[in-house]
Amino acid sequence: MSDFKENLYEKKSFIYQIGEEYYAIGANTFAKVTDSPEVDNIELLQNALKKGNDRQIAKYLEKIMRSANFYRVDAREHFKLQDKLFKFMDKLEASDETAFRSLQAQVFQFDELCEKYQQQV
Repeated sequence: MSDFKENLYEKKSFIYQIGEEYYAIGANTFAKVTDSPEVDNIELLQNALKKGNDRQIAKYLEKIMRSANFYRVDAREHFKLQDKLFKFMDKLEASDETAFRSLQAQVFQFDELCEKYQQQV
């Protein structure tokens, strides 16, 4: 689990659904963004994935990453934010294994999408 937390915090920022909430997570990024209009792009990305529309997948992947980057903190806040994320992840794993596994699946999908579409992003 520790490797997962550390790898997640080192990744490019992205918006993930955890239970009913949405969070921007990545390098120097951890913020609850459920009420932000950017989360609409998650559904649009999912629809593009279902249709296999590469152009739209690349477009919404880039939009979500750009939106998540908006929540990055200054590097001086890095350790405080990292600690906050790690505590959140520990609590999530202990209290809601289904949500934790879902997050892992989303992270793996994000990795695959970045590998395939990063040149276009």
